[in-house]
Amino acid sequence: MDSSYGLEWQSGLLGPQPVWTVEPSVEVISKIAYRHLELLADEIAHTTVEFQFEGCLNKLYAVECPRGSYFMRITLPVHPHFKTSSEVATIALLQSHTSIPVPQVIASSSTSDNELRFEWILMERIHGVPLADIWASLAWDTKEACVKEVARITAQLFELRYDSIGNLFNAKDLPVRSERANRDDVTGSDTVVLDRIVSTDFFWDRHLKSNVHRGPFASSKAWLEARFQLKEEDCIRVLESQDADETDIDDMEEAQKLLKRLRKQLPIFFPSHATDREEFALHHDDINDHNLILDSKGKLQALVDWECVSVMPLWYACQTPLFLHTREREESPRSEPELDPYDDDDYERMDLRGCFLGEMARLAPQWFVEHEKSKPKRYFSQALEMCNGVYHQPVKIWLDDVEEGETECKLRNV
Repeated sequence: MDSSYGLEWQSGLLGPQPVWTVEPSVEVISKIAYRHLELLADEIAHTTVEFQFEGCLNKLYAVECPRGSYFMRITLPVHPHFKTSSEVATIALLQSHTSIPVPQVIASSSTSDNELRFEWILMERIHGVPLADIWASLAWDTKEACVKEVARITAQLFELRYDSIGNLFNAKDLPVRSERANRDDVTGSDTVVLDRIVSTDFFWDRHLKSNVHRGPFASSKAWLEARFQLKEEDCIRVLESQDADETDIDDMEEAQKLLKRLRKQLPIFFPSHATDREEFALHHDDINDHNLILDSKGKLQALVDWECVSVMPLWYACQTPLFLHTREREESPRSEPELDPYDDDDYERMDLRGCFLGEMARLAPQWFVEHEKSKPKRYFSQALEMCNGVYHQPVKIWLDDVEEGETECKLRNV
């Protein structure tokens, strides 16, 4: 079985992007859904399966039948087996050990060795709408209540502690367990184990075939070293390519210089002699306003999209959710006539970010302390991510300040 069936990486403005080369068969999707929902012949006659939308890595199909509403999500083989397997195991753990609202998984296939030839997950459909669709129409009190609910979810994730960096899996789904794979510290059983990491950094384009260490990682420094290796390999690949143009070469040469400067700062931001024992927690790094599903009254119904959710260092896990990230603005009245159309929303999300942080300080004081003290480490990680041939200037400015001893300075994003 071709592990890359249906997937092609094509160059784009922001680098390689995954493209579907084969359209999943709706007929086969329907048969799979009928079988796993155990539908009778008369129920099948009143069942519809329709394409809903396509994301970066997945296609979503709606299954409507007399027994209920479901989603069938088909995934590209960007990280065969492990991406699907980890997501299913993570959702199962959340359902058994937290009150976080997540979709119920009905069935799944973490192998493409099936009639569809793609991995898939069949799950219940959460009725509601994405926060993004109704944000502008929501009253302040409703937005504030939603933010506080997300804080409660974040606090629960923060309590799920582990002893290394990686992803969660059902032990039976791992063909070979990594040397450092260990039992799940939350359940205390061997059923769920922490193993290799599943993240875009490690499977994007040619990264999946790199000989880089994939975890579990015993320390932040080991994880960052692996990310450095992937970035450096990207530079070498472009510089040795016969197809690289002058702009590509200039960008990668600049990236190499920045990576070299940044690597020198690694022992300063992450000293090997640090006496504090590192802790790690489960972290959902994509809590955006499309993954928060609300009902008609604006009450949160579910947080979806648990693929690539990893156990991360506390300094990394203690971040504000993506839907509260915005352009930084000075504190000033939102009624100023000269403000552009986006500023009202920027100020509002800034205020709500303050609400979120206040709620986290109340619910999980350690999270708030870690969030405040770990900003330099997060800037370092962000600078490493931005050494990709596109966003060099902010990293150069930040490194200039850091090399002058200003390790607390902020990395300004573009």
